[in-house]
Amino acid sequence: MKKNIALRASVYVAQLLIAKQPKNRVFHNLHHTLTVFEGAGKIARKEGLSLDDLEIVLLAAAFHDLGHVECYKGHEEVSKRLADEWLKKQNYPNHKIEMVLGCINATKIPQNPKNLLEEIVCDADLIHLSFESYPIYQEMLRVEWSQELKLVYTDDEWVSDNNKFLQNHRYHTNYGREVLQPLKVKVSQIIYS
Repeated sequence: MKKNIALRASVYVAQLLIAKQPKNRVFHNLHHTLTVFEGAGKIARKEGLSLDDLEIVLLAAAFHDLGHVECYKGHEEVSKRLADEWLKKQNYPNHKIEMVLGCINATKIPQNPKNLLEEIVCDADLIHLSFESYPIYQEMLRVEWSQELKLVYTDDEWVSDNNKFLQNHRYHTNYGREVLQPLKVKVSQIIYS
């Protein structure tokens, strides 16, 4: 195995996103991927993962939304295919590839992680819910859905739907529950009070 495979994967993914990402991906773009990559590393370290498991989480975080270069709906399957192809070219072990693909698959909404590694990637994928800048992310997603899915919401509908999502969402990891959840609650109280 070559060293720094997660870093090399992140550079590969960034190059593909820059070159091939549709312009209407206002939310699901390189910025989101970098946020998830960084969040996954932080959560993984707080959860005490081994270096091998950290590598798997970072690889999944890098590839989790790469499928957006080909499609919107069903992008996770494309992300898994692209990750599988690239990792096989790197001679990455098959059992580890399966773990990476499982983490990517777990990010489908509604999230359904089956182990700690998948939980970490899921929490990282929605880490922005805990950011003070969440309203900006929310608006970016609204624009993306309008452009890509032709979903148009009134301001009241959008606020109501997002408030419901925030209330129903729960982080999976200990770090998510103990640190991110209180931040998310604080942000949502500021937005919706």
